[in-house]
Amino acid sequence: MSVGKRKGKVYKTTMEQEKFIRIFWQRTEQETARILRVFGSEPVLILPETVEGYPVTEIGAYCFAENCHLPEIYDKTVLFQKETTEKNHWETFREDFLAEKEAKLKELCGNYLEEITLPESLEKIGNLAFYNCTSLKKITLGKAMEQVGSDAFMNCRKFREITLNCGVQEKSGIRQILAQLSSDMEVTFCGKEGIEAVVFYPEYYESYDEIAPAHLFGRNIEGEGFRARQCFKEGIPDLNQYDTIFPKACAEENDKTLRKLVVTRLRYPVGMKQQAEKLYKTYFSKHEKEIAEKLTEKKNLEYLQYFCEQKLFSQGALEQAIQTAAKMEWAEGTAMLLRMKQKYFAKPDKERYTFEEF
Repeated sequence: MSVGKRKGKVYKTTMEQEKFIRIFWQRTEQETARILRVFGSEPVLILPETVEGYPVTEIGAYCFAENCHLPEIYDKTVLFQKETTEKNHWETFREDFLAEKEAKLKELCGNYLEEITLPESLEKIGNLAFYNCTSLKKITLGKAMEQVGSDAFMNCRKFREITLNCGVQEKSGIRQILAQLSSDMEVTFCGKEGIEAVVFYPEYYESYDEIAPAHLFGRNIEGEGFRARQCFKEGIPDLNQYDTIFPKACAEENDKTLRKLVVTRLRYPVGMKQQAEKLYKTYFSKHEKEIAEKLTEKKNLEYLQYFCEQKLFSQGALEQAIQTAAKMEWAEGTAMLLRMKQKYFAKPDKERYTFEEF
């Protein structure tokens, strides 16, 4: 533990990974830890499972927002303790703390934070916890999370990826997070044996029309992403229901969205029924060259190889990938793709005959 002083006032913090992050936290009535503010040296943060022996179960309101709102609590169990009525006590301490104690540490908030791994024990994310984290791209968390405060991810414009450390058939709070996000979101479910599924939730749009003269408003929703976010049963993704959105998506969504839906679902076809598989494969076969090109541009060799193994790519699609890799001057990718072509599409040797056969 470290202590900072200013004019007789004492502000206590706890140090986790002494050289990298410093955490302000609060002990809850349930004898767990609530994270209030974090300082670190890198924009990628891994929060510990415990703080001074207390399991981390909550991310406090405004924890990673640009402007913090620390609770006014006088309990001695609060390790950032307000011992004064001075309005700007936090701002004053923060300036001293950064300038005198930990010059290399930065406040992990706003546009600085890019990626965060939350503790497996986390149960609650507070109101506006990530408000205006405009550089945040990815969050990793466990299945214990049950409650997400209002506007927790407001203005997280680059937030597109969630990794969930549980199986796709396990109950979690992922639906509550998705309910607050209308942008494209990719959720990766990691079970005990590794990745079990990757589910893509497309972007959708909401608008309201005034119904005169009653001054009522009608809600309009565009995009199948909203319906995809409703495909849960008791906190567990219902992938059969999810697959039913695809026919309508083909009529309403753009090619980029449809490619993403098809590629992620065919790569991890958990619980996929034959009818849905046929629809996905039909789209895949009609757009295989574009799919091969886009996967190559993202340097996704794992998907490219998988679709070759499953005989979903033709030789023409793989040649398109090779040409794309060559244009990108991606030497490693070009070499790997050429080896795939040799392995999956090599022509058999001409038949050999002996005199005994004539």
